[in-house]
Amino acid sequence: MKFKAVLLFFLLTTIPALAQEMVAPTFERCQHIEVGEEMQVCFNRTLMEHVMTTLKYPEGLEEEGKVFIKITFDEEGQLQEPEVLKSFSELASDEAVKVMRSLPQIVRPATENGAPVSITYTIPVQFKK
Repeated sequence: MKFKAVLLFFLLTTIPALAQEMVAPTFERCQHIEVGEEMQVCFNRTLMEHVMTTLKYPEGLEEEGKVFIKITFDEEGQLQEPEVLKSFSELASDEAVKVMRSLPQIVRPATENGAPVSITYTIPVQFKK
């Protein structure tokens, strides 16, 4: 059975907060981009591509659904322990957490008005066969 991972990529907690003075964390592949909306776009794209290429449909998972997972990068850009906010299956939750733990390193933390800040994203990950 072919597995198709669909990532509905709405960054529910930060889109309204990202004003001009707020800058997204920076993955290595995005460090060539200057501050601005393009940085958030690159961050989103890198995160989405990582999830789409890394996520596996767990063996034994019979149903389809979404896992809402919260990730936080601290003031130093370190990923804190991912937290499952809502899920339809423990198998799916475990896979979503595993994928988030394997995200590439952040090379520059998020900033607000030039100062490093902690930032949180809520990501819905859909498991669909």
